[in-house]
Amino acid sequence: MKTESVFEKYAREYDILTNARAREKYHRREVAALMEQFHPKVVLDAGCATGLTSLLFARRGVKAVGLDRSRKMIAEARKKHGRSGLPLKFSYGHFEKLPRSMNGRFDLVVCLANAVAGLSTPANLRRGLAGFRRVLRPGGILVLQALNLASIKEELIFPVRATQQGRIGYLRFARRRGNRQELTVVRLDLSTRPLQFEVFAHETDSFEPRQLEAAMAQAGFSRLKRYGDLMLSGPFRKSSRDIVLVGQRPPS
Repeated sequence: MKTESVFEKYAREYDILTNARAREKYHRREVAALMEQFHPKVVLDAGCATGLTSLLFARRGVKAVGLDRSRKMIAEARKKHGRSGLPLKFSYGHFEKLPRSMNGRFDLVVCLANAVAGLSTPANLRRGLAGFRRVLRPGGILVLQALNLASIKEELIFPVRATQQGRIGYLRFARRRGNRQELTVVRLDLSTRPLQFEVFAHETDSFEPRQLEAAMAQAGFSRLKRYGDLMLSGPFRKSSRDIVLVGQRPPS
């Protein structure tokens, strides 16, 4: 029986959970850095959640398609940004099953915030990366951001973030067990007396940096580069919390 993910359960409040309002200013700079580096005209935001990355690209005049495997997330993205008048749309779908109608449409594919973990298995990873290559135009770029679990001490429970909007608050904690991350979410309703709260646990598999890099090469990406952040400002190090991998679909 399939268990509900944190993305499905908290889709309506996902922007509170992730503090999207505070993240937007810095993420705008990350998107600007990608724009400056790659100059895309059409972007696929794979794992778009409620659509912040897609929106930031569209605000800069880029045609953006946000894709997510959560129908509830896509519904939220459409509700938030569907009437923006920007060159922006959102579609439900899976990375490993991208429709043929997308073939060769995009200059840039971004798969950020460890969304690649949703592929779960090495076989799906291969299919997903092959799909990303297929929907890119020759010479197009894939930017893949993933969690570097090796930077996190085994079995250590660490705080991720505490957020609040109005009378709703969230606490998130995580723990690494091998290549799995256990995420615990505590939702607080501060308007009630006594205080109401619920606890939700969500586990995801993560891929090692070398596994991702090897899979990108196997999928046919070339000129692979590693970075430590989305600003592409410095090299990836073992202590980096994230790894950002950049690869190109060969021009011919």
